[in-house]
Amino acid sequence: MRRYAGLLLGLLLCSAAVRAQREPSPELRELVEQRISAIAEQLGDDSDVDLSELADQLLDRLQDPVDLNRTSAEELGSLHLLSDIETRAILEHLRRFGKFISIYELQAVDGLDLATLELIKPFVAISGEGGSRTPLKVMLANGNHELLLRTQVNIEQRRGFLGRDPFGSPYYYPNGDPLPDVDDPAVMDSLRRNNKVYLGSPWKAYTRYRFRYRRQIDFGITAEKDEGEEFFQGTQQRGYDFYSAHLFLRDIGPVKALALGDYQAQFGQGLTFSSGLAFSRKSAYTMNIKRNAPGLAPYTSVNENQFLRGAAVTMDVVPRLEGTAFISHKQYDANVQAGEDTTFSGFDADLTTFSSFQEDGFHRTYAELDKRNALNELIYGGHLRYKGQGWGLGATAARVDYGHALSRSTLRPYNQFEFQGSSNTTVGVDWNVPYRNLSWFGEVARNLPAGPGSSEGGYAGVTGLLAALDKRLSLALLYRELRRDFQGLYSSAFSESTNPWNERGLYAGIEIKPNRQWVFNAYFDQFTFPWLRFQTDAPSNGHESLGQLTWTPSRGTQLYIKARRQVRPRNSGEDLPGVTPLVDSRQDNLRFNASHKVSPSVTLRTRVETVDYQRGEEPVEHGFLVYQDVIHRPMQSPLEFTGRIMLFATDSYDARLYAFESDVPGVFSLPPIYGRGMKWYAMLRWSVARNIDLWARYGATLYTDRNAIGSGLQETAGSRKSDLKATLRVKF
Repeated sequence: MRRYAGLLLGLLLCSAAVRAQREPSPELRELVEQRISAIAEQLGDDSDVDLSELADQLLDRLQDPVDLNRTSAEELGSLHLLSDIETRAILEHLRRFGKFISIYELQAVDGLDLATLELIKPFVAISGEGGSRTPLKVMLANGNHELLLRTQVNIEQRRGFLGRDPFGSPYYYPNGDPLPDVDDPAVMDSLRRNNKVYLGSPWKAYTRYRFRYRRQIDFGITAEKDEGEEFFQGTQQRGYDFYSAHLFLRDIGPVKALALGDYQAQFGQGLTFSSGLAFSRKSAYTMNIKRNAPGLAPYTSVNENQFLRGAAVTMDVVPRLEGTAFISHKQYDANVQAGEDTTFSGFDADLTTFSSFQEDGFHRTYAELDKRNALNELIYGGHLRYKGQGWGLGATAARVDYGHALSRSTLRPYNQFEFQGSSNTTVGVDWNVPYRNLSWFGEVARNLPAGPGSSEGGYAGVTGLLAALDKRLSLALLYRELRRDFQGLYSSAFSESTNPWNERGLYAGIEIKPNRQWVFNAYFDQFTFPWLRFQTDAPSNGHESLGQLTWTPSRGTQLYIKARRQVRPRNSGEDLPGVTPLVDSRQDNLRFNASHKVSPSVTLRTRVETVDYQRGEEPVEHGFLVYQDVIHRPMQSPLEFTGRIMLFATDSYDARLYAFESDVPGVFSLPPIYGRGMKWYAMLRWSVARNIDLWARYGATLYTDRNAIGSGLQETAGSRKSDLKATLRVKF
């Protein structure tokens, strides 16, 4: 920690000389947080998705707004604030009437209402004539530097941290059994060797440096150590467990985008190839079913596996034809199994296989370290895109090669069509055709045979139609046909399941805006699974419906009520002989949410939500939560406060609920809420100096229905679980 202290002291002494940067107002930061919250809650069980990239994009746009006179559908889509119909309306207005003169000219765009204009206004701007390229020397001299340091720790000691209790809240066996003598070095060494405790401290550490000049230059270095991992000792002599670096350039000479180091690549609707941040879920934003893939983008997150590492470039091949080439080589965590060579002693590398990917990024025990970087992954491919007069056509091809073949250790009937082997090639075509108030889009993809004896390859397709029938009425339709033998290792398309295969479905959505104050959104999605699934031992079908009514009587007040029903097939819970019959699992959610700005600096948010879950004819399981938020963000004070108190009760994990939580920069929490108890947190932001900010957050959950929380090495004794987080950000 001494090197941290010295660095912080130097930064504080230099604070008087840092260059002023435009900091988003509290109101704008609250707007970004609300949008992130809405997107996060559509992820549900995929709550491990890192949303810090999206937060960075929106906050960056507050300081470097989109130039409406030089923008594209992909750039506007990256804001996640507009539907495709609204995006096309802006571009069509630009094509027909020429460049915008004022931001208020957006009021004349057919298809945009005043509420949408107020939403996007902070993120867009109108430039003057010109557009000459900025010299590299000027970019380097006028770019923005940012250093972010973050740490967090659980207050109550967990089982895996025996011998390490920084807060005097020791672990004990809930059943009263005596603990091992951790003061005995021999006992402690035995616990480590047998994976009974973690090797490192309970502190989590994160450091990020980033330099940016608008969107033209982006350079960054990120380092992270998870809790339980060693730090500059033992198995981690190099310090942090994970390092990431990137250099990303845009519009430099003939190059439209150049990525070196770690990056992301997304094309079309994500069916052929898509890495990184992607939203393919249904939500109350019923018209946001089409993806405007950005192509190449820098990687700034800390997921230790789901990114590309190498180089990529996007250039104009000929007028209207754009080409992208990318290559990536990195090591992946995996469960590797070495096969025995019966002819010679030892191992034959050709006989080595792996049974599964290990994607959590944890290296806290020797067992987890054995899986670290065990698999080589090589990815290469390309994308061509032709841009017509408003329409576009693209083609993508990507190949993934692994150093060992995937051979699943538990091959079941439901997963027999999933990928096995050492290579996967996927090709696809995507399109986007707008016509007046309609937009037709889609993508078809196929994975090619890997070699002799392999399957012929599976197909998948998704196509949709967006229609603005009136300024107050919009419709959305989307059909998907995802074959059971489609194997897209880097596919992320609109689907009911996490993986885009073994599914057929039709989605219909509607949005009605009778006036500025009222908005009604609804959708109905019917889906079929032609083959077996996990815990579903027969072909099946289900449906999901949602309706949300939103009332915004004033700029600082919004209320909405949302109802959602999900019907999915599952195996019966009864122990019956023969083939397990299927029953419907039904889940009904009802939510009331209110947000009111009682003063320019104080906002109150209230939510009440209930859930009823029933599996077949079993008893209905109930759940509810109610919480109250207080956000105090004064315009002139250096201090800001955010707090929440929540009461919850659910009959089981199946009746769980989700609620987005405000957190320190770069951390987004959407934990499942289940059990019975109370949950609260308080977060303070202190603007120490002009470009130096400090955050501290404490949160706790108190249960009334248990005497232990978690399991295994993550188990906490007692009914209380709490954590502490702190973040320092310096801009210069």
